[in-house]
Formats: sequence, structure tokens, C-alpha cells
Amino acid sequence: MLRWQADEMLNDLIRRYYHGEAALWSEIQARVDAELRQRQAEGRGFHMRLLRRADGGYDVLVEPADAYVTEL
Repeated sequence: MLRWQADEMLNDLIRRYYHGEAALWSEIQARVDAELRQRQAEGRGFHMRLLRRADGGYDVLVEPADAYVTEL
């Protein structure tokens, strides 16, 4: 699991996305992907969550997607 505080640019994109600018989702994903490349955590499937902080910003929480696979 990786968790980090979104920078101001990403915080702004997330706020705008949650206020109805759905087209921003791909840009949010691209910025998270760039951060994962920088942290050398690319190349796997991930589940991303955006967690609002008390100060109005967001934390990005990324977990391997296989943690969400269930057997039927």
C-alpha cells in the first residue's frame, strides 16, 4: 500500500472532479500514474482511493488490485 498527500495541483483537480467535472478523471489518473512511476511502483494493477483530509486536501491511497479479487 502506498499513501501520500496530493500536491496542490492534484488537490485542485480532485475538488473540481467532485464538483462535477467528470472529464478530469483521466487527468487525475495520469498524475497518480506519474507519481507511481516516480516511486518505481508501476506495472501492476492498482486500486486508487482519494481520502479527504481535515484541512480540505486529499490523500491518495493506492493498493494492489489483487487485494480486491474475490472468489465466487
